[in-house]
Amino acid sequence: MSDLGELLKRMGIRRKYLFLLLLRAPFDAFRTWMLANLLRSVWGCVETRDSASLLKICVGYGLLCAMLFLYNGIVWSSYAAFAAKAEAWLQEELLGKILSLPLKRIESRLGGEWITKWNSDIHGAFLMMNGALNLPHLAVSVVNTLLSSFLLFRSSPLLLGATWMFIFPQLLINDKIVLEAVPQLKEKSQNAMAESTSSIKPLIAEAETILLYDAGALMMKNCEEYSRRLLEVNMKMHVRKAFGNMSLSLLWIGGYLTLLLAGYGLIEKGTMAFSDVVYCFQARGGVLAGTLMFVTCFNNLKVNSVCVKRIKDTLEE
Repeated sequence: MSDLGELLKRMGIRRKYLFLLLLRAPFDAFRTWMLANLLRSVWGCVETRDSASLLKICVGYGLLCAMLFLYNGIVWSSYAAFAAKAEAWLQEELLGKILSLPLKRIESRLGGEWITKWNSDIHGAFLMMNGALNLPHLAVSVVNTLLSSFLLFRSSPLLLGATWMFIFPQLLINDKIVLEAVPQLKEKSQNAMAESTSSIKPLIAEAETILLYDAGALMMKNCEEYSRRLLEVNMKMHVRKAFGNMSLSLLWIGGYLTLLLAGYGLIEKGTMAFSDVVYCFQARGGVLAGTLMFVTCFNNLKVNSVCVKRIKDTLEE
């Protein structure tokens, strides 16, 4: 994250970027609050057979929902235009820096490494700043998780405790299995991609020489080895992410069943009405959605931060 902050400062857009993040951050939290109150009000009207109030509630919340999504559309359209300009600046700056380097320094590295910097690294940096489930959604997930937890705490501290009892193990598993290994694997993947790209280049540029010395089989074997190395590294990343997703699904279902039983017990005791339990389940959904989004965004940021670091190092050469 520090590398991204320095890169944004170099681009002169850090304050504007933070401002746009703040504008986007409350959307999911407001939506969770709105849906939770809507469902509690609707089920309250059903329990009391108040059809007149039910119509007013539906119309009111329908207008509120339309205004919320209109606000979100305006913010994202402004953000998309801002991100497109930032990507264009980054491409021009990186190209200018590469062209200004001495020829000896350029030739001292693999040609595939420069291609990787121009394509994969810029794409990764752009995803980190603007892509789905990256930094913008990380800010959204934090606000949504905090507000949803507060709403659930006000209604039932017991259900909030049961919710987080299944969330903490998932966060621990994700930290130990995914976050500690993925950045190193991503770095190895980028290096393997550069080697693989460089091994393919002679097959095209030096095709006649390869045919003259009958070295086609040897060159193809080298390409195969580099491609296999790239595949192995990528498979390790996918396996760790898949294990994290599997544990998430199991803990998600376990938490749902636990809250279902706990909610049924509260209704039987007369502590809570059915409409209040529905409200708690909607708030729990906001906590889980925010936590899941946070974990996914953090994983993606760890991966894409490698690209940002490589771009920063290139610009500082």
